[in-house]
Amino acid sequence: MTARLYEVFGGTLRSELRIEELPDSSARDADWTLNVIDGSSSAPEGELLGSDTVFGDTRVRGFRMTDGFGLVFDDTGRFDVSRDGSVITWHRPTEVALDSALADLTSRVLALALHANGVFTLHASAVSIGGAGIAFLAPKHYGKSTFCSALVLAGARALSDDTVPVRRGSTPRLSPGLPRLKLWSDAASRFFGVEGDQAGGLRKHLMDHLDVSQVERRNVPFRAAYVLNPVAEPPDGAVVTRDRLDMVSATIALVMHSKLGPVLTGSESPVILSLAADIVHSVPVYSLNVVRDLERIDEAARVVAGWHSGEEQDRAGISAPGGA
Repeated sequence: MTARLYEVFGGTLRSELRIEELPDSSARDADWTLNVIDGSSSAPEGELLGSDTVFGDTRVRGFRMTDGFGLVFDDTGRFDVSRDGSVITWHRPTEVALDSALADLTSRVLALALHANGVFTLHASAVSIGGAGIAFLAPKHYGKSTFCSALVLAGARALSDDTVPVRRGSTPRLSPGLPRLKLWSDAASRFFGVEGDQAGGLRKHLMDHLDVSQVERRNVPFRAAYVLNPVAEPPDGAVVTRDRLDMVSATIALVMHSKLGPVLTGSESPVILSLAADIVHSVPVYSLNVVRDLERIDEAARVVAGWHSGEEQDRAGISAPGGA
């Protein structure tokens, strides 16, 4: 099978597996190469760093090994990542759902490859406004994708949903990932006219029909991070307000919303903390008090967009996707 090159997270992935949700890359070289070895594998030898819930009772465990890192998923098997993050080896179990494995690859596994190369990755949703990246941090079910959808309809561009790499530098930059938003039924109906389920109730919908003009595929300067705080009614009747966090609180917020925080504890905890502290020296982090009301979220999105719409692209220094 011929390997193909895919564009993701500001870099290029070489894979013999077909990954439909990723755009093809025109790059000549790959930043990451996915190798597949058939047959399940035992847990790697090394330090168990931590574990996290993927969904339901399915968990993932993180390991530090002499030659890199490893992630072991209950359902999709073991992924090894080389010391510099450039080589990913999947030990493919005999019976495995390919869609689940690719979902793991394009979230935690590539986030681990980025980490090995010194890139901090947030569990967040992000958009670009006026050529600058804005990230929204929150636990599951807090409305990250919903708020970003409202921002896209207000003129922002979808940058990434769920996994957001932050590349350090004098001006930290956010890299584009998977901009297809996952919305609950009520939000999908509200924003994109998706019909409700026949049986009623809420479920997730993958919104993959954004126009090309609504998607950001460039690395953009990281201008601000917002920790979502849904409230019944913000102060003074405002639909949304923000409060800037001090350096310590901002650092803790980034650590708490690190994509790999739960699986990179132990000896990797100081690394995660150092990366987060470095970022908050140049990127403001706010608590965003936003009314939890779908009928008013459009107004809240317009307010937030207004805070950042003055960014100039030439001042932002936008760059094309680059290597890891």
